[in-house]
Amino acid sequence: MTKSNDVVLPLGLLAVGGAGMFMSGSIGTTRSPFLLHMARDLDVDIVVLSHMLAGSAVAVGISSFFTGPLAERVGRRGLLVGALVVMAGMMAGSAVAWAYWQVLLTALLGGLASGIYMGSIYGEVGDRVADSQRGRAMGWLIGGQSLALLVGVPMASWIGAFLGWRGVSLIVGGCTGLVAGATLLLVRGSGAAAHSGPSRGGIREALGPRVLALLGASITERICFGMVATYFATYLQLAHHLTLSELPVPLMLVAGSSFLGNVLGGRITDRMVNRPLLFTVAALCTGAAALALFLPGWGISAAVAVACLYMLVNGASRPPLFALLGGVPPQVRATVLGINISCASVGWMTAALLGGVLVAAEAWATMGWAAAGLSVAGAVLVWVGGGRTLR
Repeated sequence: MTKSNDVVLPLGLLAVGGAGMFMSGSIGTTRSPFLLHMARDLDVDIVVLSHMLAGSAVAVGISSFFTGPLAERVGRRGLLVGALVVMAGMMAGSAVAWAYWQVLLTALLGGLASGIYMGSIYGEVGDRVADSQRGRAMGWLIGGQSLALLVGVPMASWIGAFLGWRGVSLIVGGCTGLVAGATLLLVRGSGAAAHSGPSRGGIREALGPRVLALLGASITERICFGMVATYFATYLQLAHHLTLSELPVPLMLVAGSSFLGNVLGGRITDRMVNRPLLFTVAALCTGAAALALFLPGWGISAAVAVACLYMLVNGASRPPLFALLGGVPPQVRATVLGINISCASVGWMTAALLGGVLVAAEAWATMGWAAAGLSVAGAVLVWVGGGRTLR
């Protein structure tokens, strides 16, 4: 075990939590290189597929909203393992689906399970980690999701060149099942099954004006992240004519930047008193990078370099936001963090729908302006909502 400031981090919980977040992210992000291929295979257009992605995000938001009260009844350990098992089954189901409605159904059910998992793991870690280390702990979990981009998407693109999107879905499902087994074994002593924290506050008690502002910022940040995370591979294929076999390296560089941003953001968060300022600076830098990212005339190397900068500063903004939300009183912390996943899902849904329309029209500059405006809005919301009165 590692100590910092005389507080022991629950490394076993963080390890399986990071792995679970990796798989929770992979069930959605590993589809991004194959949207054009899925559209042809299922005989739909890419806008229809964007509805599937949006529907999955809605499912995540709905289930995570109710995860806190559900965990009080059945325990978080059971929810964590059960959610991973369902995600594994849904990915395996999508691999053998022959119609769009079947893939849509597996995406919706997988989204419900993903929301339950994320709501449970963030709540458990939020309760188990002191405020002085919350930035790093949340950065660890967020980093696990970012690794789905760093490792999952490039590997999916490479494997998909040989096995297609169905083969990738089957592999992701199998790996998720392995993480479920590891969670069953390793979370036994973490307290997830028999949570014994303070009595939980209700939704009305949790959602004060400042918390609502922070949740609004979570929505804007996820839209900015989601549009690039979901459609950057499609952008490279349409605007720069890359093939599936050429995608892994640029996608790995971009995702690595996001992961690095999560790590750096978590470290800085734990050392910085003014966390709203950290988010504000990172959000404004994200907006500036968004304007540059989709400018016409970029070569492939320049486009990837700017995308790396975009994901770096966007990734750095996430840990301070989670640390601010985790700084609410303990009796409402699990409720707030669960609702935050719901709000993030609204961001993903909006990113999928808005991005799908803009990608279909190849309106890249408009996507850049949209991301820039949302970044500024998020900075304003955090500046309003990030006051010390949260505590």
